[in-house]
This record gives sequence, C-alpha cells and structure tokens, in this order.
Amino acid sequence: MLMKKLRTIFSVAVATILSAVMLVGCGTASDRVVHGADGDSTVALLTVYATGERGKVAPLLAAAGHAYCSVTNISDDTIILGKGYELAAGTTVTIASWEFDAHGGIWYNIEPTYIDQGWFVKRKSITRGVDTDALRRMNEYLTDDDNDRWTLFHNCTHFAAEFWNAAAKGSGDEIDTKGMLTPSNLEKQVKRFQGYEIGRPHVSSMPIGYYSGGEFVEFELVNQ
Repeated sequence: MLMKKLRTIFSVAVATILSAVMLVGCGTASDRVVHGADGDSTVALLTVYATGERGKVAPLLAAAGHAYCSVTNISDDTIILGKGYELAAGTTVTIASWEFDAHGGIWYNIEPTYIDQGWFVKRKSITRGVDTDALRRMNEYLTDDDNDRWTLFHNCTHFAAEFWNAAAKGSGDEIDTKGMLTPSNLEKQVKRFQGYEIGRPHVSSMPIGYYSGGEFVEFELVNQ
C-alpha cells in the first residue's frame, strides 16, 4: 500500500511539472460555441468542469487540479448511466476518474462532498443538452472497461474530456485531447467557449461509489 501511495504522489508531482509546459497557445478568447441538443429531444444536461487550483487540503493530491463531469436528468424517467447507476428524474450526479486505494478509475458523486469542504471553488464549466443518441454514446464510454482506469496518461482530465466528446461527437465542439492533458489545460479550453461558467453549483443526494465486477460498491468519503 505504501508503494502504491508513493506512486500516486510521484504521478501527481510529474503532472504538476508537466502542466507548466503544456500547450501555451490555447488562448482564452471566447471563440467557440456549444452545440448541444435542445427542445423536446433533450433528456439530460452534461457539464464538464476543470480547475487548476489546489485543493483545500492534501496539496499533493490536488496540486494539478481536477476535472470531472456531471449529468443532470431533466426527463420524467430514470436514466441508467454506465453499468447500472440509476439517476432519478430531476437529480444530478458527478462522474470522474480518481486514483484511490479502493479503486483507480471511474467514481460517482465524489465531488459534491469535496466542494462542500472548500475544494475546486473556481471551477470553470460548459454545459450541453444531451439527447438519447448522445446518452447512448456516453454509456458506451462508461461501460468500456478500458476507460475505467486511472494512469498518468489517462487521468481525470482525459476522462472528463473524452466523456464530453462521446456526447459531442460530430457536433463541432469536441475538446482537443492530444498530448498529456492536465486540468489547467482543460480549463483554458473551457474558457474558449462562449457562456462558460465559474463555480456552477450542483447539489446531489446520490450515493458515492464505483463499479467492481458489475456491482456498485457504495463508499463513505472521509472528511479531509
């Protein structure tokens, strides 16, 4: 376990260093527009968040910031996400990739707790409407075991950007995922979209956890 923790700290430290030499030409001018579903075809809202800010505590863990997504069900029916996560009408869940001892990969609903503790206050985000076709692509991404992992080169930022791109496929507002992404780099890309938000709120009563062998494992997040 000690070696695993040391590998995690080393990976985050490397990501922090590399964030300083990432694509400097991203720019911050709002020259892009989100083209999501609208009207009666919209069943959910997908938001991608990114911030390069440090966490409230555990600075090594949050030194490189964080990126994640949220899904809000605006339909009248329960939506199934990934391998069976039930999102009731009118509710929101966050989805991200984390490297924890319990599970390295996709986690559901961790971020609201951390935000309540003062993390990620300056998060930048963009939101799109999702129709049933986009939701199907999102679920294809979530159920692919190759995406349920965390590595230095498939980190939280890669997950968030690729999950967004699964919904945005063919729309013209995909996020550039070339190279080794960091939250700071994704934050710059988000700020290029017109109408991006700062500190978009999300309240969630959904359970925290992850999938293991097709079963959802609920997890109690300890205060940091």
